Amino acid sequence: MRYSTDSRKNKKSLAQLGQAFLAVMALSVAMPSWAKFPERSIELVAGSPPGGSTDFVARVMADGMSKVLDQPVVVVNQGGAGGNIATRALAKTKGDGYTLMVGGNFSHGINPALYKETTYDPISDFTAIARIANIPSVIAANKQTGIKTLAELIERARKAPGSLNYATGGNGTPAHISAETFKRAAGIDITHIPFRGGSPAVVAVMSGDVELIVGTPPVVMPQVANGKLTALAVTWPDRYSVMPDVPGMAESGLPDLGVQGWFGIWGPAGIPEDAQQTLFSAISKVLADPETIKKLESQGLIVEPAPSLQAFRDFVEKEVPIWKQYVQDSGATVN
Repeated sequence: MRYSTDSRKNKKSLAQLGQAFLAVMALSVAMPSWAKFPERSIELVAGSPPGGSTDFVARVMADGMSKVLDQPVVVVNQGGAGGNIATRALAKTKGDGYTLMVGGNFSHGINPALYKETTYDPISDFTAIARIANIPSVIAANKQTGIKTLAELIERARKAPGSLNYATGGNGTPAHISAETFKRAAGIDITHIPFRGGSPAVVAVMSGDVELIVGTPPVVMPQVANGKLTALAVTWPDRYSVMPDVPGMAESGLPDLGVQGWFGIWGPAGIPEDAQQTLFSAISKVLADPETIKKLESQGLIVEPAPSLQAFRDFVEKEVPIWKQYVQDSGATVN
């Protein structure tokens, strides 16, 4: 009798244990894989070789994000085609939040309009996570030209169309698009000489082989500081706080001209919402850190994070067609 009673109790206990086990299993299935995101290291792709603005931004952000997320954030350089190769690869990556990319107007605005073989949609194939900073283009002249202001450059170009050349880091780069936009706004004819990167472009201008350069602050401003180049203007209406001595377009006589590049962070499409928010919050903390701001500003970047995930998405959706039009108007082509 005792055996029979214990047996019924044991059966009841086993049934209850089984139900509890099934409930736990159901809960674990219902809990998303990103509930503890991130649980391992994150790759942050830079679509360029080491060195240059994109790589610099990626390394600054990776360092800060590693500390905030308490997981390693590792920079992976994947250069080629102006970042197009890295962007295309990211679009095919699993959307789990563990592979991200530093991109910008070049990867999501210029390249889809510039490269015929681009197979990704700049909006639907990605998860826009966070805006980082703006980066202007600077127009500068070799000292030997005697050109000291943008007005002098425009006057000389109008008197002798096609006689002045300008260097950039390559066809279809943000500097090239900015320069062609400036040419149309000023109504002048200056000839584009593309180089394979900003460094050889600035060397050619310093040597006198090319009269002008349009490039990013990290490329141009060190040579302005050492007296080898004269900074004429930034391609934005106002002066930038990080380069207070360089005039903006408004005071240079072209108040309607405003072109500036920008950086952001993307992941592939399909990243779960909570993982997106975790990444956005971490990046926001990094960009609020005075040391991070100082590092970015040292390279001529103006930190301007978006206030929310949706705000950055809205910004990207607005910017993509603008840069597409810039590319079409510029006539820029790539081989």
